[in-house]
Amino acid sequence: MEWKNNIGVYLETSDGRLTSLSVELLGKARQLADARPNQVLGILAGDNLEAAAQEAIAYGADGVALLQAPALASFDAALYTEAVAKALSLYTPSVLFIGASPNGRDLGGRLSARLDAGLVADCTDVRYEGEDDTLTWIRPAYTGKLFVKIQTTTRPQLGTVSDKIFHGNPKDESRQGEIFPVSLEGVTGDAAVKMLDFTSLEQLKDVLALDTADLVVGAGRGVQNEEGMREVQSFAKRIGAAFGVSKPLVDAGWAPYEWQVGVTGKKIAPKIYIALGISGAIQHKLGIQEAGLIIAVNKSPDAPIFQFAHYGIVGDLFDVMPELEKLLKKD
Repeated sequence: MEWKNNIGVYLETSDGRLTSLSVELLGKARQLADARPNQVLGILAGDNLEAAAQEAIAYGADGVALLQAPALASFDAALYTEAVAKALSLYTPSVLFIGASPNGRDLGGRLSARLDAGLVADCTDVRYEGEDDTLTWIRPAYTGKLFVKIQTTTRPQLGTVSDKIFHGNPKDESRQGEIFPVSLEGVTGDAAVKMLDFTSLEQLKDVLALDTADLVVGAGRGVQNEEGMREVQSFAKRIGAAFGVSKPLVDAGWAPYEWQVGVTGKKIAPKIYIALGISGAIQHKLGIQEAGLIIAVNKSPDAPIFQFAHYGIVGDLFDVMPELEKLLKKD
């Protein structure tokens, strides 16, 4: 199979399985490849990766390049850069998707410098807009106040994408693909970091993570002040929900950045998202677009959030909260 000028995806693993972000990137790569058509090439670096490679094929890859060595068992930015660059030189994909995880961001920047190639960071969409292989990357600018289109003239086209932006494909164990090891001869150096031991910590109780909670309450500018925000936070706790805020509350110093929901904060995908006093700016919309059900409460009937919320309530959030609480606590 010819692998040149196709779509590459750098794949990350956790406990021997593909991360959810890698699955999402494979889904987008598969969509773009089928539109041309092209092939999808996964690039896996680490050790003992055979099971993850089969998983990548099941999620949409046509082939997987394996970069395996004991020195790559733990992520080391310098060694991984050399290894992935070797694979790129052999198979020359037109584009390489990289997840915007901490390790992915590190690798993306180093690959950009190593290959003297442009890198578009933190993209929210990518698509073909012409007849050639040039991709149009879309990313936020000015803290999400506007979105820009970027094209790179270098190859491979490099871009990082955060999680919960694209949809992954359903797993298909019957898919067939090619798995081939890549010789790491010429990739030299000792790992700067080596994991000697790992201790699993007991999960914190009574703490709901924004990233994984099924029910999330979001507070926006409509809370009026920090005291109002605390009232909404208490409401979230009473109904068993995680708590997040829109960007203006972080900018005001009322909440830490870790609570911020939106394309410039955390992107979440709960089963239910209750937005209280949030106007629904585009950067917030992109952060909650994967939510299963969005319930919005806002005084203004013209608030943008009502355009994409599944249910909308026009009213004062402090009057609505007690009624919502009664409904949610019904058996």
